[in-house]
Amino acid sequence: MTVLYITSDRPGAGKTALAGALAAQLSSSGTKVGYLKPVSPTPQNDADVTLIWEGLLAAHHDEGTPVPMPSGEGPLPGAEARGLEEAIKALSAANQVVIVEGPSLANSAGVASSSASDLAELLDGSVLLMVQYRQDLTPEAVLEACEPFRQRLLGVLINSVTRYKELEVRQRVGPALESQGVRFLGAIPEDRVMLSVTVGQIAQHLDGRWVIGEEKAQDLVEEFLIGGNIMDQGITYFGRTENKAVIVRGDRPDIQLAALSTPTICLVLTGGHEPIQYVYHQAEEQEVPMLVVQADTMTTADALDAMIEKSTVHHPRKLHRYQELVQQHADMSVITTDGQAG
Repeated sequence: MTVLYITSDRPGAGKTALAGALAAQLSSSGTKVGYLKPVSPTPQNDADVTLIWEGLLAAHHDEGTPVPMPSGEGPLPGAEARGLEEAIKALSAANQVVIVEGPSLANSAGVASSSASDLAELLDGSVLLMVQYRQDLTPEAVLEACEPFRQRLLGVLINSVTRYKELEVRQRVGPALESQGVRFLGAIPEDRVMLSVTVGQIAQHLDGRWVIGEEKAQDLVEEFLIGGNIMDQGITYFGRTENKAVIVRGDRPDIQLAALSTPTICLVLTGGHEPIQYVYHQAEEQEVPMLVVQADTMTTADALDAMIEKSTVHHPRKLHRYQELVQQHADMSVITTDGQAG
């Protein structure tokens, strides 16, 4: 049995996405996989645990297999640490690989903690370190993050690299890590699907009212276009992208119809205006959801920009997409060599 322990330099670096991608990859090859997230701010109802167990692993386990939930927000006191060891033993008995999603090395405020390294030691896990790309990322910063796991580290994966920086990361950061004995697993680029949000999340975030299409709340939106004073023809402007939401004043049916003449995921009508009947029927016929919000167009657009920064992986299409990204941009053979042997 192998314990694969996934940690990161900071929250939001992609631990759950990687855990899901590895769980899917290993399960599809016939490996029995368990998953555990020991520390959580919502231990009784953790969305990451639900996503991976129900979305990926339930079909590979007997009906009624208990799903181990997080113990707490951590760090773990002695009694909970002993309980965690028992949970790992139980998972180990039923699986060939147990993926553990550990806490990050620092919290969202940048305050460092030893919880991540302490848990790796307690669980005797082989560590995969996720590092969130940022403009000022240096090899020295990555090596510093690796330091607590040196004897256990399988490798480092750098996540969400902007497209124009991919070559630099691969040619500068990767070789610098390798020269210090740290395996560089790859650089995952930023991706539209991974940054997308659902129509339902948009409605909730904007406190919008559904006009039609609430049954499509789980559809993903990858881009936002603002329908204002368009210099190009409507079809030319709105036809630039397909998986889009269009933010448009509710009293501009001409722009709304132009958007509906191209593939559109949803319309967000601003200013509290209801759509005219013809727009309503066109959207209904094309099965395009419509939301009405009270704010003006620019305020709504600003609110949605902030929302994208908080995008999560909790969607089946996102899990599948991240598995593709890992297969295309990372070398995870370490899991089937060093990791499985461990």
